[in-house]
Amino acid sequence: MPTHWYNILADLPEPLPPPYDPDNGKRLELLKQVIPSEPLRLEFSTERFVKIPEEVLERYLQVGRPTPLIRARRFEEYLTRPLEFTYKVLVMRNSYL
Repeated sequence: MPTHWYNILADLPEPLPPPYDPDNGKRLELLKQVIPSEPLRLEFSTERFVKIPEEVLERYLQVGRPTPLIRARRFEEYLTRPLEFTYKVLVMRNSYL
């Protein structure tokens, strides 16, 4: 079970521009009204590895995963950074697309 999320914002060559509301010209005011403060803090964090909150880890253990996480070892070897990369295969059933 992972204990940290990897945050790609820490490795970008330059920071992303802040969100912008074209209707009123304000940047973060709308987000602060509709998103709780802790998820908003995590969304804009520049830490490379963000600790997964205990409540989320407990929920992962209760709910489980319908499909497993798969470790991408060959992709990790290809990258020049010391990180673990996992992915999840999504299977759509009864799809009309």
